[in-house]
Amino acid sequence: MIHWRRFFRRKSNLIGMGLVMFFVVIAIFAPRLAPPVDPDNPSPFKNVSQSFSREPLSPGPGIPLGTTPQIRILPLFGIAPGQDAAYQWDVYHTLVWGTRSALRFGLMVTVATAAIGVFLGLISGYVGGWFSLIIMRITDAFLAFPVIAGLWVIQRTLFGNVFNIFIDPATLTWWERIITGLKIDPIMLAFILFLWMPYARLMNAQVRGAMTSDYILAARSMGAPGSRVIWRHLLPNTIAPAVVLAARDVGGVVVLACAFIFIGFGGNVAWGIILVTSRDYVIGLSGNPFAYWWTFVPVSLALIFFGIGWNLLGDGLNALLDPYER
Repeated sequence: MIHWRRFFRRKSNLIGMGLVMFFVVIAIFAPRLAPPVDPDNPSPFKNVSQSFSREPLSPGPGIPLGTTPQIRILPLFGIAPGQDAAYQWDVYHTLVWGTRSALRFGLMVTVATAAIGVFLGLISGYVGGWFSLIIMRITDAFLAFPVIAGLWVIQRTLFGNVFNIFIDPATLTWWERIITGLKIDPIMLAFILFLWMPYARLMNAQVRGAMTSDYILAARSMGAPGSRVIWRHLLPNTIAPAVVLAARDVGGVVVLACAFIFIGFGGNVAWGIILVTSRDYVIGLSGNPFAYWWTFVPVSLALIFFGIGWNLLGDGLNALLDPYER
């Protein structure tokens, strides 16, 4: 029996749920909190003024968190290349609408990686023998391959023209048009291909341990088919650790994606893109790091609390679903 009352009695669990719900509410009410210029095609970036100065505008009327000079961006982000780089982006608008892109990215990557890993671990653990050995060796091979190297290969081979600021969008290939239409970026694809392994190893170990349990032996002795044993008995009783890992990964993959965007890899997480525009203003004038604080502090705090919220929620689910904790 799952003790929900014990879950809600822990302050850390309430804080985690509160932070996650806070970001979910902001994502839902983003059109009201920061009305977009084009309601039919909202963008996380809003041009608020045009100036020949590259200096960010401080907070003021209509720009509660100031602005940051825009960079040249691409059709992948909903704005055509070649726009005047003298425009300023509204930091508050990107902070609000970036919540949607962060949740979308985190949930899509986590669900995809968890589905791949859970499936492979579940099947390999049930079949066992040489099949399990081969799947686990493949998993180990993927674990040994660095994510950043896979990301570089994917970006160069599949996304070369998409991130070329000088190319005409009309000349993109059919594959690149699909990429821009679905808003798939190389970071998302690399994470899906190279972050499923912990789920596979975890599920494989869980299933192999459960195969000797009394309820599995009873089901097989009664002639239950393999599909029923897997989906009716094994999956519900071994999925809890993977759920906990997935809850923690939602925030982690967003923070990691923003880090990759910051160092120069293309991505469409709005918080990471706005941090790239703020890169030249972190030190500030005369060594004062807070001269342009609005360009990086609000987004950095959003990333920190986003990651903390999902980690605390994962810790709470771990205690809730662990039979030894109960």
